[in-house]
Amino acid sequence: MTKWKWSYKIGTKGEALSVHTLAGSSTVEWKEGSLVAKKQPLTWYKSTFDSPTGNEPLALDMNTMGKGQMWINGQNIGRHWPAYTARGKCERCSYAGTFTEKKCLSNCGEASQRWYHVPRSWLKPTNNLVIVLEEWGGEPNGISLVKRTAK
Repeated sequence: MTKWKWSYKIGTKGEALSVHTLAGSSTVEWKEGSLVAKKQPLTWYKSTFDSPTGNEPLALDMNTMGKGQMWINGQNIGRHWPAYTARGKCERCSYAGTFTEKKCLSNCGEASQRWYHVPRSWLKPTNNLVIVLEEWGGEPNGISLVKRTAK
């Protein structure tokens, strides 16, 4: 997917103003440009995108963000928290012997949450609105909509 053009709004009033909806996002002044706020806590980000072709499942890749919530066309996708990483020490896996919960750990140090399902039924052909509330601080230019396929 191509890079999205982001604008932002700082502060905690976004929820009360319903900036996650098309109507609410139109009532506030968003700052735009190449100097979009990055790694700033309590920041709202806004962008638009066109629906990708095909019928593969879609997911929002939030790996560059910290913690918060996201909406597409006013629908809540969920809370994101990719800054929280899986703990533990990954070692060579062996199923021999007694089972313990720490045996055969995988993805140690990786984000415990990264991809968030986006139902195609929520999308319009063009001008889909994505809103992200970032609580900790993240890099919105790394957010992308990706096609997912089963292996």
